[in-house]
Amino acid sequence: MSNYVTYHLHTELSLLDSCTNFKLYVDKAKELGQTAICFTEHGNCYNWVEKKMYCEEHNIKYLHGVECYLTEKLFHTNEETGEQEKVRDNYHTILLAKNLKGVKEINKLVSLSNKKDHFYYKPRISFEEFLRISSNVIKLSACLASPLNSKHIQENNKLFLRLAKQYDYLEIQPHNSEEQKAYNIMLYKLSQAIDKPLVATTDTHSLNQYKAECRTMLQESKGIEFQNEDTFDLTYKSYSELIGMFSSVAMAL
Repeated sequence: MSNYVTYHLHTELSLLDSCTNFKLYVDKAKELGQTAICFTEHGNCYNWVEKKMYCEEHNIKYLHGVECYLTEKLFHTNEETGEQEKVRDNYHTILLAKNLKGVKEINKLVSLSNKKDHFYYKPRISFEEFLRISSNVIKLSACLASPLNSKHIQENNKLFLRLAKQYDYLEIQPHNSEEQKAYNIMLYKLSQAIDKPLVATTDTHSLNQYKAECRTMLQESKGIEFQNEDTFDLTYKSYSELIGMFSSVAMAL
C-alpha cells in the first residue's frame, strides 16, 4: 500500500491558526499506517521534545521542522526621514532538519528570528540569513505566501533565482484556486529549468472538518482573514485523499 508523510502541518501551537492538538495528528498518522510526521508551526518549535516523545511512544518517527517567516531586509531607509525602518513583508518557508545538527540549526534560527532587531509582527529571518542555511536543513518553498510567489521578487530575476536554487524542493499543493494552479504550473517549469524536484503536499491546519470549523470560529472571533485560503480544504489527508485532490485539480486545468 502506498503512503506518504505529512510534513507541512500546524497544530494549536501555530497560534490562532489551528485548533488541533498534536497528539490527535499522531494518532491519525498511526491509524493511516503512516510511519513519520513533521510539525511545522508558524515561527516556533514549541513543545518539540514532548511531540517527539509522543511520536516515539506510538512508533512514529518524529521529524523536526518549522514554517519560518522571511523578510527581504530587516531594515530599509525611509527616503523622507533618512531613518532605518522595518518592513512588513513576511514570506513563508518550510525548514526540516536532516539530522541533529539540523535540529540545532533550526532552533538557533527560531531564536534569532525572535530577537528585537528581527521581530516585526512575526519572528523573521532575512533572505541573506536564509541563503546561509546549511545542508543539514532541508528547505522547501511552502505555500502561496512563499517568496517565489511574490511578483516583487519575480521581477528581480537575480534574487528570485538565488532563492529558488537555495530550496531543496519546490512545493505544489492541490487547492482548486486559479492562483494555486498558476503557481503550481510556474513551479513545475521552474523545477525543469533549475533541476529541483517537486514535492506534493497539503498545508494541514485541522484534523478533520469539525476541527476546521473550530479554526474558522477562532479566526472570526479574532478578526483574522487569509483571503482565498479560507476556502481551501486544509484537513489531514490519507494518501488516497491527497491523490484525489491533485487529480481533481489536474482535471480542472
